[in-house]
Amino acid sequence: MAETCLIHALYIHFRDSVSKRDTQTHAFKLEMLNRLKKKLQQAALDQPALPSSGTSPYNGTDGGRSGNGGRDGDPANGKRLPKKFQYARPPFLQLLTHDELKASADHNVRPIIVPRDISLLPWTTGYAECVNSGKSKWNEDQAAFHRQVLTHPSKRYHDLPYTYFGIFDGHAGYGAALAASIQFHYVLHEKLVDAIELLVPRVDCETNPALPDAMLLHPSLFHKHVSKDELIVGALESAFADMDAVLAEDRNKYRNAGGCTALVALFILGKLYVANAGDSRGVLCKRVRRRKYPRIATPEETQEHKENGAPGEEHPTQDDDEYEVLAEPCSFDHTPDTERPRLLTVGIQNPALLGGEYVAMEYAKKPTTKDLGARILYRQGAMHGWTYKTLTAADLKIPLITGSGKRSRLLGTIGVTRGFGDHDLKALGSNLPIKPFLSPHPDVVCFDLAKVQPTAGAKDACGYDGDYGLLVMATDGLWDVSSSQQVANTVFGTLQRFPQERHRYTMVAQELVARSRGRANESGHWRLSDSRTAATVDDISVIVIPVYQYYREYCKWTQTVANARTNKQQEPNAAPMTTVVPAAEEITTTRVSDELANSVDTTAEPAEEEAVEAENNLNTINLAPVAAALTTASSLAKSSAPLGLADALPTK
Repeated sequence: MAETCLIHALYIHFRDSVSKRDTQTHAFKLEMLNRLKKKLQQAALDQPALPSSGTSPYNGTDGGRSGNGGRDGDPANGKRLPKKFQYARPPFLQLLTHDELKASADHNVRPIIVPRDISLLPWTTGYAECVNSGKSKWNEDQAAFHRQVLTHPSKRYHDLPYTYFGIFDGHAGYGAALAASIQFHYVLHEKLVDAIELLVPRVDCETNPALPDAMLLHPSLFHKHVSKDELIVGALESAFADMDAVLAEDRNKYRNAGGCTALVALFILGKLYVANAGDSRGVLCKRVRRRKYPRIATPEETQEHKENGAPGEEHPTQDDDEYEVLAEPCSFDHTPDTERPRLLTVGIQNPALLGGEYVAMEYAKKPTTKDLGARILYRQGAMHGWTYKTLTAADLKIPLITGSGKRSRLLGTIGVTRGFGDHDLKALGSNLPIKPFLSPHPDVVCFDLAKVQPTAGAKDACGYDGDYGLLVMATDGLWDVSSSQQVANTVFGTLQRFPQERHRYTMVAQELVARSRGRANESGHWRLSDSRTAATVDDISVIVIPVYQYYREYCKWTQTVANARTNKQQEPNAAPMTTVVPAAEEITTTRVSDELANSVDTTAEPAEEEAVEAENNLNTINLAPVAAALTTASSLAKSSAPLGLADALPTK
C-alpha cells in the first residue's frame, strides 16, 4: 500500500510539472508517464506476501534468466487468477509453519537447510539447499523423490519397484518448479505403466495359462528391435513433453507459473537414467584405484639381470592404496550458447519469429555500419564452419543470440533454452514470443550398474561408493562457481573425514552448498571463503545419491523374484496366483537402512558376486518354461559365462 501511494505521488508531481509547459511539445512525455504509472502499479500488485491463511504466496520474478513472462489475470473477465499450489519447500524438509518458511528465506543469513529426519529419503540420500541473496523473495528451486511399484492389472507379472529423484530450478516465479515437483512423477508413472508388459519380469505362460485376450505383441513380431532402454528413455522423453503441456493448459486457469529447468534421475532394473532439460547438472562422482604400470627397466639393468641370472622385477609407479577422483558427466547444459545451431536453425526456418528485428546469424566479428559492403565471416543454422558474405544493412539487426557462456541470452531475454513453462514469455522491448525457440525435450544418459567392476577393498574409507559413484544433482547455483571436478573432490574429501557417520551424505550436500554460498563481507557482498571471488547469489539445491545403495537393494529384489519363481515352478498343480514382491518401501527396513548407511560392510557379499547373482536371477526369471525346468540354481552358479542383463529382455 505504501509503494502504491508513493508511485501515485510521484506521478502527480511529474504530471503537474509537465502540464505547466507547452502541451503540444510535451504530449508524448505525458503519454510515457501514463505508461510508467501502469507498469509501476502492476509491479506494486506483485509485491511479495508471506504464505498465510487468506493470502496468496508471492509469485517472484527473476531478473537474470527471463523477462516479462508473467500473466496473472484472466483476459476474459480481468479477474486475478488463483494459485494452483501454495508455496512450500520439499516435504522431506518438514518446513510446515509460516515462521519456518520465513526463516528459510532470510536473504541476509542465507541459512543452509537440511532434512531433520534422513530416514525420509531412501538410502540415507543427502540434501541441502540455500536461498538466493535477494533476487527473488522465495527460493524458486524445488526437489522431489518418489518410490513407486509398477503393477500389471492382470497380476501375471512381477511387481517392479523404481525410485525417482527430481530437481527443478524456477525462474519468473516458483510456480512452474513447484508444479513439476508435485505432478511430474504422476506423468512419468503413467508412461512407465504403458510399457509395463515389456518392462517387468514375466510369469510363464504355462504357470498362468489364462492369458488376457488383448495382449501387447511380442517384441519378435515388431518390425524394429525395441529394447528396455529405449522404452524407459521414451517414457522419460514423453513425460517431459506432457509436463510442459500440463503447464500450458493451466495458464488459463491459474496464475502464471513462469518456467523451470528439469533434472531427473530414475533408478530401475539395475540401471540409472538421468534426463536433463536446462542448465541444472548431474555428475557421477567416482573414486577408483589408479592403474599400475610396470616400470621399464633400463638396458643396463636388463644386462645386469641377465648376468646375475635374476629375473627383472616390475615396480608399480603408484602405491596400491592411491586413488583418483573422477567426475563423470550425466547431463549437458542447455543455454543459448550451447544450443546455438538449433536456435539459429529455428530462426532461419521461421523468419516471422524474428519480427524483422533480429537476424539468425553469428559473426566472427561484430559488424558496424563502417563494414557495409565489405566481406565478413559468418555462419548460420547448423553450420559448424565459417564462410564469407557481403555485409548489407539487413545484417546489422540484433543477433538472435547475444553474449557467450553463462551470459548468453536468447532474444536478449532468457539464458536457458530447455525446460518447462515460459509459455507467455515475451522478448524484452519487442514483445516477440520466445516459447517457439524453447524445448522441453531432455537429453537422457543411461548407466548400467551391473557393468561396474569394483576395486575397493574392505579397508577403503569410501567403500563401494567410489566404484559405483555418488550422483550429485544440483541447480546452477552450485555450478556457477564450482566445476564438476571440484565438486567430486569435495564429495570424497568429506566422505574420508566422516567414513562411519550415518549422516555423511547429508554432510556432503551441506558442504557443497556452504562452499558455493561463501560468506558475506562487511559490505554485505557474498564471497567465496577461500578467495575474493564473488560467490553465487542464486538459489542452491543439491542432492547426493549413493548409487551403490540402490544396486544392493536391486540385487535383493532380483533374489526375491527368483525365489518366488522357483517356488511356483515346484508346484505345477497349484492354482495360478500372483507372485508377491515386496514394495520398494518394504524392502528398505530400519535394519537394512542402518546397514546401508555404512559403505564399509565386511559381512556383505563382494559387489562382484552381487552383480553375477543379479544377472543370474534375471536370467532365471526370463527363461522359457522348459529351459527353466531343466536349469537349476546350481547349474547357473557353475556357468562359466553367465548371461548379461541384455538377455533378460523378452525372447525375440
